Amino acid sequence: MTMERRNLTLPAEVRADGEAVVMRGYAYRFNELSLNLGGFRERIIPGAGADSLRTNDVVATFNHNNDNALGRMSAGTLRTGEDAEGGWYEIDLPNTTVGRDLAELLKRGDVKGSSFTFRVHAGGQRVHDELDEESGLPIREITSMEVVELGPVLNPAYPTTDAGLSRSIAAALGIGQTSAPRGALPMHSARELARMLIR
Repeated sequence: MTMERRNLTLPAEVRADGEAVVMRGYAYRFNELSLNLGGFRERIIPGAGADSLRTNDVVATFNHNNDNALGRMSAGTLRTGEDAEGGWYEIDLPNTTVGRDLAELLKRGDVKGSSFTFRVHAGGQRVHDELDEESGLPIREITSMEVVELGPVLNPAYPTTDAGLSRSIAAALGIGQTSAPRGALPMHSARELARMLIR
């Protein structure tokens, strides 16, 4: 399974309970289309990550940096789940430089988004029957995934320069090889993409 990462622009909530500082956010929202991820758009179907958020030892980091650890399920400092909106998380921010700095950045509004790292389970994706009306791009639907990491990020927009996101759906899913130069977005027909995904 290929590891993938997605970012989401959503305000995070911070609250203090005595000396403890807790932040809450959504790593992903259901049925909302992503930006163009290099020739396709994507949406998460309700329930796609529920099992992994309930049973995995998910970790929370700031900006996907393991040196900026914020919480962990097995330590009881991170709580995750899915509700009607999407995949939520709640972190007891650590009393560390990173934790205190992040709390201040959240309060000031400098950090507004969340992101998550995931793997699609076998058979856990499909191509929607119709193209996206706005962009004409195919829509990848994630129906089952393993969430392994999540947390707040400074730049919540989908980065177009990230190698994991600036390629075709075929390359992102490990289907075939693309020979396009770096930065070029290979074009595939929706029918061709559907055949590659469903095989």
